[in-house]
Amino acid sequence: MEFLEKQSKNLNENEKTIIKESVKKNTHYISQFSKYHPESITVMFVIWHKLFPEQKQDMNCSSCRKAVTKFFNLLVVNWEEEKQNKKTKNKTNGRKKKQS
Repeated sequence: MEFLEKQSKNLNENEKTIIKESVKKNTHYISQFSKYHPESITVMFVIWHKLFPEQKQDMNCSSCRKAVTKFFNLLVVNWEEEKQNKKTKNKTNGRKKKQS
């Protein structure tokens, strides 16, 4: 997860929002049509090449598409877990401990 956190810092909030929406659209589209959502996969590849300019991926390569979508899916899951952990941490900090 350390790698994902490092890459996450290279993205601004607008890019994070775009990635979340693209992953959501793509996941839904795949469940409906068993194909990648064209706009979403394009967005993911553009951001991929921004993050990893030395790691070229080709949209016409099926294993490249799988790798890129898997990376962004994991990134979004990591963001959701961080968000959940922050909520949980805030809730436990606000409670008073029962005295025995």
